[in-house]
Amino acid sequence: MRRIDEALKEIDYLIDHAILEDFIARGWVRPVRDEIDYVFDDMDMARIRLICDLHIDMKFEIDAVDLILSLMDKLYKSRLEFKKLTEAIEKQPDNVYNEIIDALGGNGN
Repeated sequence: MRRIDEALKEIDYLIDHAILEDFIARGWVRPVRDEIDYVFDDMDMARIRLICDLHIDMKFEIDAVDLILSLMDKLYKSRLEFKKLTEAIEKQPDNVYNEIIDALGGNGN
């Protein structure tokens, strides 16, 4: 966990408080806010780097970055839901599991 100054030092890009706070205001990064300041975890840091890659290196406009992040968030959420569904199916009794697999057109392997 790191505060805003530590996060800015750790980022490979030359961004300042205003830019990072703009990322937060846009909802692109959602750090925890304590009584003193924002606190960034490893996921926040990875997301900041991704945003910098898209906007600074690849020169995507703000609207495009917004769309890309939205689509990536939806994909990530879908992957988590699919993982939960897969785990739930795997916990079923063999006969139920096999019926589900057959209905999906798979062979269970």
